[in-house]
Amino acid sequence: MSYTLNVQPEAEEDAALIFDELEEMTPGLGQRFLDALDDLYGYIEQFPFGFQKRYKDYRHGYLRRFPYRVVYLVEGDAIYVYQVRHTRRIEDPEFGP
Repeated sequence: MSYTLNVQPEAEEDAALIFDELEEMTPGLGQRFLDALDDLYGYIEQFPFGFQKRYKDYRHGYLRRFPYRVVYLVEGDAIYVYQVRHTRRIEDPEFGP
């Protein structure tokens, strides 16, 4: 089955803010983050059930080289990415720990 990845505007905004912070710390680091995020999106699109459910039906996919995760939901043949967040961020009432 083929899945379609849909990154919600909130997740795009999260990624843009993280990019800006990382670029400010070290030029080029933000781009490496975006490359890692793209790799994770590709993995999630290919293997949407590759990460276990964390809260309700939301799954959390983790970046390997950065302390960030992607919160997503699989519905039918669609994957919805709702959030990109730091792994130490306080629990979100909608998406869980």
